[in-house]
Amino acid sequence: MRSENNLYLLFSALAILGFASCQKVINVNLQNVGVRFVIEGNVTDQAGPYYVSITKSVSFSQDNVYPAVSGATVVITDNTAGVTDTLKETSPGNYATQVLEGVPRHQYSLYVNSNGTVFKATSSIPGEVNLDSLYTQLSSFRGKSYQLVPVYNDPVEKGNYYRFVEIRNDTISGSIYIRSDQLVNGRTIKEPIGGGRLNQGDVVALYLECIDSAIYQYYYGLQQSENANSASPANPPCNISGGCLGYFSAHTMTSKSIVVP
Repeated sequence: MRSENNLYLLFSALAILGFASCQKVINVNLQNVGVRFVIEGNVTDQAGPYYVSITKSVSFSQDNVYPAVSGATVVITDNTAGVTDTLKETSPGNYATQVLEGVPRHQYSLYVNSNGTVFKATSSIPGEVNLDSLYTQLSSFRGKSYQLVPVYNDPVEKGNYYRFVEIRNDTISGSIYIRSDQLVNGRTIKEPIGGGRLNQGDVVALYLECIDSAIYQYYYGLQQSENANSASPANPPCNISGGCLGYFSAHTMTSKSIVVP
C-alpha cells in the first residue's frame, strides 16, 4: 500500500497536468466561450513547490488538444508575509514556485502576464480542519458496494468550506464533493460521500481541503454545470480577473487512507 505522501504526490502531478479540473472547466459550455486562457493554480499548507498550469481552450469543433502557454510571467505573493515568488516553467505551460511556503490564514495573490495579457487573483488559506478518521459503510444505493464516511470537527466560527478528493487504487475520482457548514456549524461531521462505488479490497485515499468561499462557489458552479438536468449550463465562476477560465486556490490539506474491508 502506498504511503499518504506518495498518494499526495500522485494527486499533485495529475492536477498539474489538468487530469481532472482542467478538462472539466474547458468542456463546459464551449460553444459560448471560444478560445480562452485556462489557468489552474494551487497553494497548500503542505511542502512546496506549488504549481500553476496555463493552457488555452479550443473551439467546440476542434479536437480535445489544449495548447500549453509557455513563456508567461507567473508570480505568487504571500501578502501576509510579504514574500514574492517568480515561478519557473518546468515544462510547457507548467510553472512551479521556488521559495514560497503555504501557511494557514495567509492571503496569496497570483499574477500572470502572457504577452501583455494580464490575469490576477487572490485566495486565502483558511484555518486547518483535520480529517480525524475515515471508515466505510454499505451503500444504501448500490447493493453490496461501499461508500466513504469522513469524520471531522467543524470549527465554532461560521463560514467554513470543504472539498474532498478521492483517490481509489491510484486513480483520482472525477466526482465533485463539496460541503459548507451552513447547516452544521460547530458539529462533528460523519456524513458519507458518494453514492457507493467502492468494492472490498479497494485502496482509497481521501483528502480534505479547507477552501475559501470563492473556490467553494467555483466547484458549486462546476457541479451545477455538469448536472444533466441543467437546461442552460454555464461556466463556473472564476476567481481570476482578466477573462480566463479556471481558478486560483489556496487551501489546507489533510488525508487518510483505508482498505475497504
